[in-house]
Amino acid sequence: MLPLLKSHLQVNAPGNERKITLHPTLLPAITGAPTTKKIDMPRSDANQPRVKFVVNYRDASRGKQKIFATEEEAIAFARTKNPDFRCDPIRESEADEYARMLEECNNRLNEYGKTIKDATNFFIQHLEAEEKSCTMAKLVDEFLVATQNERAGSQFELDDLRFHLMAFVKRFGRESVAAITSTRIDDWLRSLNLSIVRRNHCRRLIMRAFNFAVQRGYTSSNPVFARFVVSRPV
Repeated sequence: MLPLLKSHLQVNAPGNERKITLHPTLLPAITGAPTTKKIDMPRSDANQPRVKFVVNYRDASRGKQKIFATEEEAIAFARTKNPDFRCDPIRESEADEYARMLEECNNRLNEYGKTIKDATNFFIQHLEAEEKSCTMAKLVDEFLVATQNERAGSQFELDDLRFHLMAFVKRFGRESVAAITSTRIDDWLRSLNLSIVRRNHCRRLIMRAFNFAVQRGYTSSNPVFARFVVSRPV
């Protein structure tokens, strides 16, 4: 169920010279939970945003709210509370633009069987991963220290690991680990003037570093797939 797009008519008591505006806001769809007042919103298409108009006003120093099906009814009621009430045409245009944007995003997501909620959850997960991430240079430093402390391999293998990962750091060192994609890694590997065997070896070492990143929570997945470069750069 889509959120309600509500347009607010903020009404000030007579004598208050603040400008009154009409502006949109998003509210969650109301489900009729015990603590929530249910609002029946008739509509012809369940996938389209539903627009209602709400007048927020004060009566006897208490904040109140009244919902209307049409803008005309909302404005008429607002003027009973403040005869000088005027809608701000600039804000009205912004409300129309916002509604169009919401509808466009909803329609594009429908093509993939997704909702605005799905898109929001996905993007928030991405942002949370970015916040927990670190730079590639920091990851490689931590990985090399951990590998050395675990004595995982000979000194030759450790030097080989450091040599190849530092080449990767030279290209991606300042970037967030969570932002580095498999396509960019693959393009970088293909750009190296190395034999297929050496490039595949380098891929394995980078994969190990990203496995370490997943364990540390710096990224949610390893962008280095378990595949090999089988062609030379053109």
